[in-house]
Amino acid sequence: MTDLAALTSLSYDQRTKAFLEYLDRGRAAGPVAKSYQPGVWEVFGYDEALQVLGDHRTFSSDMNDLIPEDERELASAAQGNFLGVDPPHHTRMRELVRRAFTPKVIASLEPIIIETANELLDRIELSADGAGTFDLVAEYAAPLTARVIAKLFGIPEKDHGMFTVWADALLGARSAGELGRADESAVRELGELVRFASSYLLEIIHQRRAEPQDDLISALAQAEVDGRSLDDHEIVGVIGMFVIAGHLPSSVLVGSTMMSLDSHPDVLAEVRSDVDLLPKVVEEVLRWRPPLVRDQRVTACETELGGERIPAGAMVCVWLLSAQRDAAHFDRAEEFDIHRPNQGRHVAFGKGIHYCLGAPLARMEARIALTALLQRFEQIEVLPESGIRFHPSIGVLGPVRLPVAVRRAAQAG
Repeated sequence: MTDLAALTSLSYDQRTKAFLEYLDRGRAAGPVAKSYQPGVWEVFGYDEALQVLGDHRTFSSDMNDLIPEDERELASAAQGNFLGVDPPHHTRMRELVRRAFTPKVIASLEPIIIETANELLDRIELSADGAGTFDLVAEYAAPLTARVIAKLFGIPEKDHGMFTVWADALLGARSAGELGRADESAVRELGELVRFASSYLLEIIHQRRAEPQDDLISALAQAEVDGRSLDDHEIVGVIGMFVIAGHLPSSVLVGSTMMSLDSHPDVLAEVRSDVDLLPKVVEEVLRWRPPLVRDQRVTACETELGGERIPAGAMVCVWLLSAQRDAAHFDRAEEFDIHRPNQGRHVAFGKGIHYCLGAPLARMEARIALTALLQRFEQIEVLPESGIRFHPSIGVLGPVRLPVAVRRAAQAG
C-alpha cells in the first residue's frame, strides 16, 4: 500500500504493520526517493535524515510563504513558532525562549507533574477488589500533559481542556496522508482557530505585562536579548509551538510506552522489579515507536541528497522512524531492546538548531506518568478489543484512545 491517506484509515495494528512495511520498502530501495505525491521527496536513510535536519541553509524550515496574504494574524503567530523559521530570526527567538524556559523552570514542574498524575489516577473508578478499566490516554496521559503545559504558562485551570482541542486542530492542518503543502482551505480553517486562540491568549499576555506572575508567559514577556524582546503575537506563537510539540506527542509517548511494555511482558516484569529502568524504556520507545514519525523541510536551492537531484522549492519529508530503523546504524533495529547501547542516537527530538527545547520536559513527564501507573496498579493490560484508536495524522504514530484493565496494587490501597 502506497496511499498513506488510506493507510491511516486502518485499524491501529494493521496501520502500524503497513506503515512499517512502507518505510522498510522505501529504505530498501534507497535512502531518498521522489514521492508518489507531487513536489515531494521522501528521506528514509539515517545519514540522509541527519544531513537534512542539520543543514538549515539548504533545507529550510520556513514555510511562512504558504500562508495567504490576508491571514495576517496567522502569519504573525507563525513568527513565534521558531521551529518554523530560519536564522537569524530563529536564533533570536530560540535564545529568548531559552532564557525563560530554563532547566530550573523545568525542574520546578516535577512536583506539579507528580501531584497532577496522582490526582488523575485518584479519579479512576475501581471496584471493591481494586479492579477497573479506563482510557489511559484520554483520561490520564492527555489531561496530564495538557495541564502541565497550561500550568507552565499560567492558564486558568478551567481552560486547560482547550489545549487538547488546539493541539488536535493544529496537527490536523493538512489531510491525514498529505506529505506536501497544506491546501489553502486548510490554512484558512487554521487561521480561524488562531484568531480565536490569539484573542484569548493576548488578553492573558496583556495582564502579565502589567502584573507579572511566576509563569512562562510573564518570563517570556520580560526576556530580552541585545535589547530586543518578544512582541505579543510572537508569544502567542511560542505558546502554539508548545501546544503542538509539548502536549499531544508527550501524551502519545506515554500511551505508546504502555503498549510497548504490554507487548513485551518480559521487559515489563524487568521494569517492575527496577523502576529506575524507565528512562531506558522511554528512550527505546522514542527510537522504536516515536510519537512524531516525520519532519519536513523546503529546499532553499537545488541540491543532491542520497544520489537524488532535488529542485529548489521542493518539500522534503524526513521519515524519522525509518531513519531509526536503519540497520547500518541500529543492530536488530526492528526489535524493542531497552538495553540497546546506542538508543540515544535516535532523532525523535530532531537534530541541529531545531533540536527540541522541551525534550527534558517530555522525558520527565513520561517517566513520572509511567512510574505513577506502575506504583498504583499491579496489573495493567491493554484491551485491543475495546477500541484502540491512533491519531489520524500520518505524522503521528500512537494512541489517542487506549483502553486498559487495571488492578490496584496492595500497597496503593
